[in-house]
Amino acid sequence: MDKILLEDIRLKIQVGVTDEERSVAQPCGLDFSLYVKLRPAGKSGDLQRSVDYTAMFRCIEEVCARRPYTLLEEVAEQLCGEILNHFPVQKVLVKVRKLQPFSPRLNAVGVEIERSQKKTKKNRGR
Repeated sequence: MDKILLEDIRLKIQVGVTDEERSVAQPCGLDFSLYVKLRPAGKSGDLQRSVDYTAMFRCIEEVCARRPYTLLEEVAEQLCGEILNHFPVQKVLVKVRKLQPFSPRLNAVGVEIERSQKKTKKNRGR
């Protein structure tokens, strides 16, 4: 399967277990691997046959700014759901990292999750 990569996105996200931690947006890094058939776009040069990176980036920004989150897992799950619901992507792998974690001895802490379209008659041909 082909992939579109969105790497090293830097956003501030309100995420943390305590109210104090969530009170200020923290610098986070995000990476995405979007599994999609790219041959039609590659042959035609037609954006309609691919995924619009700009629209995808705006969606990611919106989800991250939507509300405070308790866990990085929650951020990652919300991002995967939005992408799978709004873009012609068969599978998404997302990594979300806090870039200034709780200890100066850590460079980053994060999670990585992978989610796929549900197999139904409607989207089997995607």
